[in-house]
Amino acid sequence: MCGIVGIVGKRDVNVQLYDALTILQHRGQDAAGMVTCQDGRMSQQKANGLVQDVFRTRHMPWRTMAI
Repeated sequence: MCGIVGIVGKRDVNVQLYDALTILQHRGQDAAGMVTCQDGRMSQQKANGLVQDVFRTRHMPWRTMAI
């Protein structure tokens, strides 16, 4: 089973996405991923492991908008 979170907003949503993914983890899959878009540029980070292991501070730019 997997969980999917989507947030569209005009403010930074990286922390909300991280928190939502943390709540959804442990659903049979130990992997996480996130795609964000800023100024028309897509950024992706994904890997096997828990959310706290997949995303580090360098993956969480302060100015991101999720799609």
